[in-house]
Amino acid sequence: MKRAGWYKWIVGWLMLSVGWTVQAQDYTFSNHNIVPFSLNPATVGGAYAVRFGLNYRLQWPMLSNHYHTVRASWDQNVYKHMCSVGAAYTYDNMADGTFQSHEIDVVYGHTIRLTRDQKHFLRLGIQGTLFANFVDFSKMVFTDQLNPYDGSVYAKTVESFETDSRYFPDFSAGINYLFEHRFNVGFAVYHLAQPDCGFVENAEYLPRRYVATIQFTQDLHTSRGLLTYRKSDSYFFANANYQHQGTKRGSMYEFKQLYIGAGICFQPIIGGVSFRTDFTDLHTVSFMVGGYYKGLQLYYIFDLYASSKKNGSWSNEISCIYTIPTKKKDLCPVVYW
Repeated sequence: MKRAGWYKWIVGWLMLSVGWTVQAQDYTFSNHNIVPFSLNPATVGGAYAVRFGLNYRLQWPMLSNHYHTVRASWDQNVYKHMCSVGAAYTYDNMADGTFQSHEIDVVYGHTIRLTRDQKHFLRLGIQGTLFANFVDFSKMVFTDQLNPYDGSVYAKTVESFETDSRYFPDFSAGINYLFEHRFNVGFAVYHLAQPDCGFVENAEYLPRRYVATIQFTQDLHTSRGLLTYRKSDSYFFANANYQHQGTKRGSMYEFKQLYIGAGICFQPIIGGVSFRTDFTDLHTVSFMVGGYYKGLQLYYIFDLYASSKKNGSWSNEISCIYTIPTKKKDLCPVVYW
């Protein structure tokens, strides 16, 4: 077989396998700590302010079938009722428009004060989601379209599908423990009902995603955490999370990821570095630099793939957070990376 024929045959198989895999998996960002309440519904309202977020990720920009993800969010704390509310919209464009996903989230969180000294809190969160998924079959190449002799692609395929769109509801929940905004640890479960998300009835299910998070933040001027009566202008932070999305009920791909990050802030500049791995051969080192002035915060994140699976060798993220402080002056409206 000619070399060009082999190339087209492999590309066709990759388009098919990647397409059916990603539509049963969630979107991801390099650093969810500056993507509000994206890893745990219980962290909604965590900035102790009215917060607006806009996040953009460009993945595998060197490839023709790169991925775009955009997320816009709003959340705030309702102090009188010890609760938080929020909403988010996410658009995920996969493989240059082969698959497109629209996600609308509505989130409610409730805060429980565990001690009278207001140092220990427990936050519970629940999220309702509406998905709208679309596929463009004209951008896919199936095996019966490939000529095994020269790698050419036939125009027609015998494959048929019931629909090119899919709408379905979903629910998620989480819990988060906080100690005077210095330390917090949380756990969340997404896709509780494992909804049918495929384009063929009862053929593909969105498996549950389990998320565990931990974060530590230390004010560099005092021995206390950031839950103080003044706004901190310098602090150290470290965090980690683990995500697992399994193979139950027909899913074709198992997703596992460990994230570890740390950084430092000296107003108005903030910077950090993180490491991610999927426990196989895909490892990523991310660098973040950002700044904030009053309520506006801007961040840029650069991914550098540190393994043999380059996948376009790098990715970019840009994040914008705008917070409007509330009358509650003892809570610091700062987003931590």
